[in-house]
Amino acid sequence: MSFISSIIQNETIKNLISKILFHLINLIFNGLILRSINLNIIGLANIHLELIYTTILFLTRESLRHNVPKLNNIHSVYHYINLIWFIISIGITFISFILILTLLIRMNSSNILLIPYYNQACFMYACAAFIELLSEPFYLLITVTRNYSINIYIQFIASIIGFGLQTYLIINNPECSLYYYGIGYIIYSLIITLSYYIYFLKQKKEKRRELFVISSLSDLLLKPTSPFVDHKLVNNTLKFFKQGISIKILTEGEKYLMIFFNLISYEEQGIYHIIYLLTNIFPRLIFSTIEQISFNYFQQTFSRTKLNENISQNYFFIQDDQMLLKRRKDDQTISRNNYQPPTPNGM
Repeated sequence: MSFISSIIQNETIKNLISKILFHLINLIFNGLILRSINLNIIGLANIHLELIYTTILFLTRESLRHNVPKLNNIHSVYHYINLIWFIISIGITFISFILILTLLIRMNSSNILLIPYYNQACFMYACAAFIELLSEPFYLLITVTRNYSINIYIQFIASIIGFGLQTYLIINNPECSLYYYGIGYIIYSLIITLSYYIYFLKQKKEKRRELFVISSLSDLLLKPTSPFVDHKLVNNTLKFFKQGISIKILTEGEKYLMIFFNLISYEEQGIYHIIYLLTNIFPRLIFSTIEQISFNYFQQTFSRTKLNENISQNYFFIQDDQMLLKRRKDDQTISRNNYQPPTPNGM
C-alpha cells in the first residue's frame, strides 16, 4: 500500500502543478488576445467553437478513459486495442453530426454570417479533435501501465507551443483571428499525436513493453480476434458513456443553452468566458484533481497489474495481482474456520 500511495502522491503533485501552470499560461494568453480583438470573437471561439472540440472528445473518449481494464493475456490486450479503434471510428460519426449541426446554426444566425472564417474555423476545430483522437491508443495504454507523467508532460508542452503560436498569430493578424484560433488547436493536437508516436518509436523494444504494453506499431493495428472485443468491457464503457452525458450537461449545460437558444450575444459570451476563467480556476483544479486521485487510487487498489514477458514464446501478457478485496475475504474465511465457540462454564 505504501508503494501505491507514493505513486498516487507523486502523480497527483505533478498533475496539480501542470494544471496550475496550464491555467496561468491560459490566462496570460487570453489577456494578450483580449487586447487585440473584440469580445464577439472571443465569445464565438471560446464558447461556441471550443464546445464543438470538447464535445467531440468527451463523447468519444471519456467513457473509455474511466474504464481501465485488467488485461489478463495477449488476447485481452488485442480486445482492448480493437475497442479503442472502434471508439475512434465512432468519433468520425460524432464529428460529422456536430459539424452539420453547427453549420445549420450558422444558417439560422445572422450575427455569425458577418464574422469571417467561421466555416473554416469549424472544420479546423473538428479536424483538431480527430487528430487528437489518433493519439488515444497510446494515452490509454500508458494509463494501463500507470505511467501518467508521460501524458502530463506531452499535454503541457503541446499547450505551450500550440496556444503560444495561436496567441502570436492572432495578435499580429487580428482580422483573421477566428482562422488562427483553429490553427492553434490543430497545432496543439498535432504536437500531442506526433509526440506519442515519436516517443514510442525512440524507445527500445523492452522499454516499449514497459511503457505502452505493446512493442511495435503493428501491435497497434486491428486484430481479427474472436470475439472481436471484450463484451464486458464494452458494457462497462456504455455505462460510463451514459453517465458522461449527464455529467457533461451538468457541467457545461449553460453553454449549450447559449448556443442553441441564443440567450445572450457573442459579446456577452466573451465576458462570460473571461469571468469563468477567473472565478473557476481553483474549484476546477481542486475537484478535477480529486477526481483524478480517486480514479488512480481505485485502479491501483482493485486492479493492480504487473507486466510479464514470456521470452520462450516471444510474447507478453499482463497478470493480475491479488486484489485487496479478495485478500480480505480470504482472511475472513480463515478467521471463521479457526473460530471455536466458547465452552460453557463447568464443561
